Amino acid sequence: MSAFLPVPPAERRGRGLWRFLEWTLQADVAPDRPPVRHRFRCVGEYEDGQLCGEEGPVCDDFADAQRWTASHLKVHQDHRNYEHVAVTPWLMVPAEEPSW
Repeated sequence: MSAFLPVPPAERRGRGLWRFLEWTLQADVAPDRPPVRHRFRCVGEYEDGQLCGEEGPVCDDFADAQRWTASHLKVHQDHRNYEHVAVTPWLMVPAEEPSW
């Protein structure tokens, strides 16, 4: 992946200076990264064909997020399809650090 980045304002000459850098997108595996967060969304339909779309709470623990599907099913017995939504921290890392 490539991107143009502006050179910091103190170093700009004329109309502007941009530098082309190569970037890689990778999962953040640092010990101090934010936790992966989980939630489930109901993709079941009501009798009139309308999508439910109700969502459970956002949880750090996957099992806690899963529990919501059982409670939703108790109320809506025909809603048996769900999506797992996970928020995972990722980083953009340059091939080489810019030397502004």
